Amino acid sequence: MHPLSDFFRESDKRYLAQAELKLLGRYTLSLPHRLAIYRQIRDQELVLLQPVADGMETALAGASVTAIEQSLKLGIAVLRTSAMAMLTNDISSLDDTLRWVRQSQENNDSQKTNELCFKLIRQQLEQRLEAAHFKLLLPFIEPFQELSANAA
Repeated sequence: MHPLSDFFRESDKRYLAQAELKLLGRYTLSLPHRLAIYRQIRDQELVLLQPVADGMETALAGASVTAIEQSLKLGIAVLRTSAMAMLTNDISSLDDTLRWVRQSQENNDSQKTNELCFKLIRQQLEQRLEAAHFKLLLPFIEPFQELSANAA
């Protein structure tokens, strides 16, 4: 369960401990940055993903269009899920999507195309986001890169 959800669920039983207040305070202070990152990704999704699609077409010239399209669709879902997880600061919300990506890779033998897609998405995010914003988002996109890299 997500720590912030735990705070609200248990609010009628006790007050927050000092360490929990600090955690909540850090999250509250980071919320404007998280909102800005989320909005930037949402508003620039097409601009961010076009170079990813172009890079995949170039690097995977022999791959089927369907395989590239599937990885791009998966990449979009991963980007959106990661952005929401970052916004809410809830890494556990990635679990279902990670299982879905793992299953998709096993069923479609798409590790290489997914790995490239996630790598290119990360590069675009690193180029387009401020360094501090990219650092906030990174823990929420890394699990997908690791999953694809380890499966290959």
